[in-house]
Amino acid sequence: MATPSVFISRDISTTSPFAARLQEAGWQVEGHSLIRLSPLPFRAIPAADFIFFTSRNAVRFFFDNAPKRPDGNMDILPYTRWAAIGPATAKALSPFVGTVDFTGTGDPATTAAAFRINYGQQERKTILFPAARHIRQSLIALLSDDFTCVHLEIYDNRPVTDPPFSAADVLVFTSPMNARAYFSRHTLLQNQRVVAIGRSTEATLTELGLPEIHTAAEPTESGLAEAVLGLQP
Repeated sequence: MATPSVFISRDISTTSPFAARLQEAGWQVEGHSLIRLSPLPFRAIPAADFIFFTSRNAVRFFFDNAPKRPDGNMDILPYTRWAAIGPATAKALSPFVGTVDFTGTGDPATTAAAFRINYGQQERKTILFPAARHIRQSLIALLSDDFTCVHLEIYDNRPVTDPPFSAADVLVFTSPMNARAYFSRHTLLQNQRVVAIGRSTEATLTELGLPEIHTAAEPTESGLAEAVLGLQP
């Protein structure tokens, strides 16, 4: 019996739960991001009650490039709190800030609902979202009725012009832009299956005309691995 194979639109690290879980189950795993990232300079950090990160890349670009005072510290108001869309982003944020005041589920809708329950009954607060230039802004849209939301562009994200083709049994897409990049050049093979990390990626794949899409129960690498294992290649 042939070894099952999977492609994920993400660069795989040595500590990837996705790769570890699937390799343990006997799968061949290949991963490449289909998006090019580059920093965007920003000269100031706007005043905010919360600084809310929606990806690990946003954490990295923010702390790598944030302007510093002469004493080496960032110019952030002392009452500012830190928030992350999900556990993976919170894990990336914690080494920089210590306590992460709010961690969502990874899903924009349930994260927004939980954040609103915790903080929406108080005086209207400002949330700063350091993020990519091209984002869907799902979380911002969900929170903008109850909070003042500010999108701070800290890195550029563009699809690669020549995405590699994969003949893997399962294709896993981790964002709408990754999905669009791949299918701008390639078509789905007859027996390939497709997994989406969340609802926005699922919606993009549906718009692209894919006939059957499986969506992870939770938008994490572990959730993606379980979704793949639930398929028969």
